[in-house]
Amino acid sequence: MIVERFPELSELSLEEKRALVSDLCEEIAEQEGSRPDPRIVEILERRWKAHCDDPSGSITLEEFRKRVQRD
Repeated sequence: MIVERFPELSELSLEEKRALVSDLCEEIAEQEGSRPDPRIVEILERRWKAHCDDPSGSITLEEFRKRVQRD
């Protein structure tokens, strides 16, 4: 596993790990010659900011699964 080759990764904070993932995804997209649709990026950034500003409207993954589960 990659983390075993770079043990310092486990010392990163959650925020730093998210930033690293984001940076890696951007680099991969550039190397593949594909870029995400800027309109979608804008929507996602706006939604993430809204969540960070007021996370009270969020639900857990478990609650989400309960809501979408079909019998």
